[in-house]
Amino acid sequence: MQGTSLSDWTRPRALRTGDLVGVCAPAGLVDAAALDRGVAELESLGFRVRRAEGTLERRGFTAGPLATRLAALRGLFADDEVKGIFCARGGAGAASLLPHLEAEWFRARPKVFVGYSDLTLLHLFLNRLGLVTFHGPMVAKDLAGRAYDRDSLWGAITGEGVPYRSDAEDLLPLRGGEAEGRLRGGCLSLLAGAAGTPWALDTAGEDTILFVEDVDEPPYRIDRMLRQLRYSGALARVRGIVFGDMKGCSPRLEADYTLEDVVREALEGLDVPLALGLSSGHSTGPNVTLPFGVRARLACSADEARFELKERAVS
Repeated sequence: MQGTSLSDWTRPRALRTGDLVGVCAPAGLVDAAALDRGVAELESLGFRVRRAEGTLERRGFTAGPLATRLAALRGLFADDEVKGIFCARGGAGAASLLPHLEAEWFRARPKVFVGYSDLTLLHLFLNRLGLVTFHGPMVAKDLAGRAYDRDSLWGAITGEGVPYRSDAEDLLPLRGGEAEGRLRGGCLSLLAGAAGTPWALDTAGEDTILFVEDVDEPPYRIDRMLRQLRYSGALARVRGIVFGDMKGCSPRLEADYTLEDVVREALEGLDVPLALGLSSGHSTGPNVTLPFGVRARLACSADEARFELKERAVS
């Protein structure tokens, strides 16, 4: 699968009040009660909601057989009445879909697509086609518990308001500098796991601001995964990196080093600004929605780090 150039990215149509959105489960098992609460939250935002057939199926650790999950995803993209797609949850299982996704078929059907965690793999697939996607709250998780940043979600998928920008106290600067580029990224363990596959993160084509996050990964694994991305060439044109909350990734209290030390050392020699604490994905604060594929800026000084989106994500 070929990557995309600067001019090839396609923004999906903006969602509007009254639009029909679809919910599917491309990966892990879905809790029925949580799904109901999340669907109700989507409806409270003004959308009509269609649940894809088989969303509550179970097979091992996944939400049903591969054929069911694949048909559900394709069905929502194929249905012209469905204007946006929200994933029910992450978990595991999205990798099995990748060899069965036809690049040109999906490229011709740009839609708002929202999810994170294991859905990082679908972001990688769609982003390599030049389609803007949304790293944001999932229906049977964040939306179910209202643990999401409503303003950033609404602004990203509707184009209303000012594009997201962090506040002065949101981020911790790890290395100084300023950079702009196209926002890419996702869950670190999935990005590292995709290295060497046809769906790997590829930043060689243009300047990139990379967002990475994960949860409950010990520091030695964070070090290993960052180095795997570096050594695979995935960071070729990365001009700045902003990390998520990295919940549960810090060393034990008795350790003589910090997570910040681990990150700086793993990225030593990569002379780009670094910041930590953007609450998107597996977050401690309300889940911020980040559109992958739009221009972004990261500016870090000794005392402050600021991240901002430079453009709208929808057309």
